[in-house]
Amino acid sequence: MTPENKISWFCTYTPLEILDAAGWHPVRHFGDPDLLESADEMLHPAICPYARACLSQELRQEGPHHAFFVNSCDAMRRLYDVWKEEFQQDFVYLMDLPRNEGVWGRKLLAEEFRHLIGVLEDHSGVKITAQLIQAAGMAREEARLAYLESAKGLKGRARLEAAMRFQGGTEQPEPSSRKGRPVVLTGNLLNPTGIITSLEQAGAMVVWMDLCNGDRSFASSTYVEGDDLARLLDAMAARYLEKHPCARMQDKGRHYQLLVDRVRSEGAQGVIYASLKFCDSYLYDFPLLEERLKQEGIPLLRLESDYGDGHVGQLLTRVEAFIEMI
Repeated sequence: MTPENKISWFCTYTPLEILDAAGWHPVRHFGDPDLLESADEMLHPAICPYARACLSQELRQEGPHHAFFVNSCDAMRRLYDVWKEEFQQDFVYLMDLPRNEGVWGRKLLAEEFRHLIGVLEDHSGVKITAQLIQAAGMAREEARLAYLESAKGLKGRARLEAAMRFQGGTEQPEPSSRKGRPVVLTGNLLNPTGIITSLEQAGAMVVWMDLCNGDRSFASSTYVEGDDLARLLDAMAARYLEKHPCARMQDKGRHYQLLVDRVRSEGAQGVIYASLKFCDSYLYDFPLLEERLKQEGIPLLRLESDYGDGHVGQLLTRVEAFIEMI
């Protein structure tokens, strides 16, 4: 990898195999949780702290600042706007993402893929074929399976850090000897040194992380085969929209059922719902999930993160009480 072909990505709906096929080296951007205030001149303080952390870190780094955004929420759209304005010499792209997996959603996403390929070919001069995408998809599938294999036995912070290393391009999971009450963690994106560390200190053992930067990224395969580019992209669009969904997507029932199934299969005794501040998608999602888990008899605790998590000590008592209850 060279700085010239490194491209940052932020959302698990990013079509990594297309970027790979175009010669890019996609690396997940996690930002710096300790630098949030540095972005306040360009992004409102009452906006997603993950977006602020990414911009703050990038402003301190030398270029290039190539980046691929998915129009998944207002915060990502605002981050794209600032990035595009601030780094005008770099490749900065925004892809739309439908909210449902129906016929029209698949058609829209397939068309987004086709448009992306055209832009990438114009930018790099590389002809992107079905064969290149298929080969890149196979490599991504092998990496996904490698993570799932290497994550066996990993819990809590060690498991999240392993997932982030795979997304960041380094595959070096470390063993974990943590013990505690098994729980499933669900939410959007968390800092491994924040809330998760407090959960471990309180006696929780996180056995599965339904997070954007955790196990959710590896839960579903997007690999497809085919020599015809149009059909390949149609199949890819269907696979992406059939992935384990997040709160932003419309099919809440499928998301909740997958979560309940995971709780049962992992032998978890409860669910901890931890989301970033100012995230409307997850604020709207919580009451619906709370009702579903109540019907299933699964205990639930909601926590909120500012990504830096300097306040996590204040949450320790609540988590300890929840662990004692379950």
